Amino acid sequence: MSEVDQQTPKEQGIEPPMGGSREKKSGRPRRRYSPEFRLKAVKLYLKGGYSYQLLCRELGVDKQCLFLWVKRYKAGGKDALEDRPNRRHGVKQLPAAINEKIVALKQQHPTFGIKSISQLLRRWFLLPASPGTVRQRLKEAKLMPPAPRKRTKNLTRPRFFERATPNQMWQSDIFTFRLGGRYAYLIAFLDDHSRYVVGADLFRSPTAEAVIEVYRVAIAELKPPREMLTDNGRQYTSWRGTSRFEAELRKDRVAHIKSRPHHPMTLGKIERFWSTIWQDFLVRTQFESFEAARERIKLWIKYYNHQRPHQ
Repeated sequence: MSEVDQQTPKEQGIEPPMGGSREKKSGRPRRRYSPEFRLKAVKLYLKGGYSYQLLCRELGVDKQCLFLWVKRYKAGGKDALEDRPNRRHGVKQLPAAINEKIVALKQQHPTFGIKSISQLLRRWFLLPASPGTVRQRLKEAKLMPPAPRKRTKNLTRPRFFERATPNQMWQSDIFTFRLGGRYAYLIAFLDDHSRYVVGADLFRSPTAEAVIEVYRVAIAELKPPREMLTDNGRQYTSWRGTSRFEAELRKDRVAHIKSRPHHPMTLGKIERFWSTIWQDFLVRTQFESFEAARERIKLWIKYYNHQRPHQ
């Protein structure tokens, strides 16, 4: 060897590339090597007499990668080390007959989707074509329908829903909290338009009888609403047949609207009322007895309806 050949690759000025790295699926960096770098590495192995281990360690190249470069150089020379186009497994690798069959099937059956065409080719014509390949070929042939435009949501202005007139729809729900070491249940009916609490009372058990009692007191003071919005609680509805509360609504010709399960936003107005009465009153007050709590809650709701400003 000459004096130049005895130098290591780094001493000869051949450094591994630092930029242009990509990430593999495993998370380790994957480098992109230029054709000039590949050619110098191959010549160092074939003409410089360096071993695979030394070159891979000095240049930071994988052994299999260097072996592939040498194999390509021996087969095709310098041109074989040039960058190859990044072709995906798809339309360009399929024979022209399969591509023509994809287009023909779409033209004969315009309603067929990409999966239907792919399965038809595989089952009836024994031609391999994945749904992705079919999509790409139809896109190139301009046979793919345009993708529907996504509707932009109004993110600047909140959307509010309420009935147009008072007493058109009521909302009802049950609020649970601890009182005197036991659970207490506050049942309320609230007007959807005005947020006026038309009826409310406190009970030790959340029964259908308690709900009907509060409802009857409310319609005695006001006429029944046209609609009633509740959740799917057992006090309001039944999975089989008609519940007692629904039968009561039918007598007054009130349409019963039930919210979607596990979707409390539908009853957002009365849920907001629960938050208000809890933060502004219940959490700050101590009651002497259960009966005292009933009376004081009714007084606070009267204040809420007539004196407290609503937003």
